[in-house]
Amino acid sequence: MILADAGWAREDEVASLKKQLKEMQQMMKKMAARINQLERSKATDAAKLKRVEGSVKSIQRSPSSLNPAIGMIIDSTVQQKESGGGNFSLRSAELGISASVDPFARGYAFITGSTEGVELEEAAMVTSSLPWNLTLRGGKFFADFGRLPKFHQPEIPFVNFPLSIERMVGGESVAIGAETNYLVPKIPFFLRFTAGAYNKIGEENDRVDDAVSRTWNKFTYLVRGHSYYDLTDSLSIEGGSTLSYTPEVNGNEDRSLVGVDLTFRHKPLVPGVYQGATLAGELFTNSERLEQPAGNFERQIAVGGYGYAQVDFDPGILGTWSAGFMVDSAPDIASPGKKTTSYSPYLNWWPSEFNRVRLQYTYGDDEVGEDEGESGSQVFLQWTTILGSHTHGFRNR
Repeated sequence: MILADAGWAREDEVASLKKQLKEMQQMMKKMAARINQLERSKATDAAKLKRVEGSVKSIQRSPSSLNPAIGMIIDSTVQQKESGGGNFSLRSAELGISASVDPFARGYAFITGSTEGVELEEAAMVTSSLPWNLTLRGGKFFADFGRLPKFHQPEIPFVNFPLSIERMVGGESVAIGAETNYLVPKIPFFLRFTAGAYNKIGEENDRVDDAVSRTWNKFTYLVRGHSYYDLTDSLSIEGGSTLSYTPEVNGNEDRSLVGVDLTFRHKPLVPGVYQGATLAGELFTNSERLEQPAGNFERQIAVGGYGYAQVDFDPGILGTWSAGFMVDSAPDIASPGKKTTSYSPYLNWWPSEFNRVRLQYTYGDDEVGEDEGESGSQVFLQWTTILGSHTHGFRNR
């Protein structure tokens, strides 16, 4: 009997131990689950903290995210044309606004006012942290076509856009759409490719109405390659090639516009009166079916372009100076055999980096007759100033 009691006591003790062990195992599982929960919460908090720190660093790098950079360019001219008379003109008062939005994007806008009214010239968003050296831009902006077409008019080296750009591109390469850039890494020179899709390209391109929907074969598509290379410490070369293609235009066949641009620059390393020189030009080829005077449609191929040379110098007093000469050949798109050729010497004076005065003489030989002012002698005096912070300013290119 005593032995039986002892056996039962051991069984009760073993059962009690097993129960305690099971409870400890359950407790350990709960503790392990709690530890995992705390670790996940810690990782989440760390990710949130990292995002906050990134935002703070972004704001520190670009205070304009909370206080956008604002500036204005005022561009005025007085002109006298042999066959068109003279007048004073406020060509534009261009308001620029730009800021970083967050660590991933920035935005900018340009609003232009003139005697013709007020216009939203650009309003776009640009990514700033996409992987694989990619950048995406969307909204209304200047498409990456050629060299000068994507410059605002006060920025170009002459008073007016070359007539070849006006007729073939449609002036400034304003477009509503989206485009992406890819910067090729790990090579000894700059190389970037652009691809884009837009309603149309060109401020004065009236082939398409931005407010009217259309099928995708009526959109305009663009590809461009752009490169820059230092030949020596003081001599560089920059070039690019662009294709703009529209599969269908106004119910007709496709339109293609090709541009090739090339720029040589010399910037001496030793300071002195001579500050550098630029030799640059662009060639355009437009191919599309157009209605002829007889009423039939024929494919017309028009070729035109411009070239210019400019020398910069600094006499040490009264700011900096530059002088240049531009030649432009602008064909009639519908009748490529007719063209307007012009020759333009010009002189620039910069009292400061925010102030520029330009005197230009142009002689035009016009066979097209689109505007009587394009023939004969033309004299321009231009005064351009920058107020506040302007994101593009004067591009001395």
